[in-house]
Amino acid sequence: MARHTFGGGIADYVVQYGEGGELRLAANAQITFWDASSGGAQITELVDMTDEPIANGVVTADGNGAIPAFGRGPEGVRAMWAAASLNGQGPRRLMLASDSGDELADIQGRLVEIEEKLSGVGVITVAPTAPTAPGIGDVWIDTSTPSSNEPLAFRAASGAAGNFGPSITCPLPNGIVPGDYVIAVLSLNANAGQNIAPPPAGWTELVPSVLIGGDTRAAVYGTTYAAGQPDPTWTFTADVKATVGLAAYANADPDVQVGAVYQRSAVVAEIDAPSITTTEPGMRVVCAYAEKSTVATVIDHPPGTERRLAQFGNGANTVPSVLLCDFAQPVAGATGTRTAVWNVTSNNGLGVQIGLRRRSE
Repeated sequence: MARHTFGGGIADYVVQYGEGGELRLAANAQITFWDASSGGAQITELVDMTDEPIANGVVTADGNGAIPAFGRGPEGVRAMWAAASLNGQGPRRLMLASDSGDELADIQGRLVEIEEKLSGVGVITVAPTAPTAPGIGDVWIDTSTPSSNEPLAFRAASGAAGNFGPSITCPLPNGIVPGDYVIAVLSLNANAGQNIAPPPAGWTELVPSVLIGGDTRAAVYGTTYAAGQPDPTWTFTADVKATVGLAAYANADPDVQVGAVYQRSAVVAEIDAPSITTTEPGMRVVCAYAEKSTVATVIDHPPGTERRLAQFGNGANTVPSVLLCDFAQPVAGATGTRTAVWNVTSNNGLGVQIGLRRRSE
């Protein structure tokens, strides 16, 4: 806080009564300053114009009784009670800082600046509903409760491995709620030409059935879960050994972005999910993989992804397996190829990236 100047004003004089009752100027009177009109404490923290302390806080009037511009009072003090005595006895009069006018002028200037800045601002409405017929420059601060502030997020996963048979059913993930988006990846041994019948009711093909390596089929599906929707069952054109995995996501838009599909043909352990270019920030990208090989026991998910499900098949040979993982994509742009590695090799496999957007309410 600033110190304010005192004394030297037109009203800063010491007067006293003469013998005949007349008022006279009191030359060389000693003035003390107090924080109250009576009683209170003496203010001694006074400095002169050179910021040197004034001894005992006592100021002496000049030969004409004028209280000189003696310096400054304590920080932040704009008024003091003055007494023409060392002990504060006798009448006291309120003495205002002499620079108050300068301070008021500064405040006035600032108010003018504020008014000029506010002149271009319209009406500000703070309410849960939009104002009627707003004008140019009007501002509406919406205080309504958002219909949903939940983020796009992984919910849960589940999987199933079938023995040789005409169909496979996979239980829905635990904790799934209506509106969740579910991705399914299916792999089956098609060495006798087996194929997948139309998908379960309510499910959409994201990647239609693909024959890989001449003896393996894989496909990817999606659905927005509705209350009471049953566990999905896939049927086949003939008995087959199959494996399926599901991953559910909260607050995901069903309009998903499906990338290019990788089909492995060389006998290797790796399966790629080709890069996609996401179209908006804040997406989550799911990587789905399917293959068939001898008995797989370990799958290394791609670095930078979160493993959601690795489902191994049944049997001792020609066993299908699937992997689901995902990662956050904070900014729009290329995601980069994501490679999963099995602990066995084969000449078939499928990989794809699927971009999920947050559902708009």
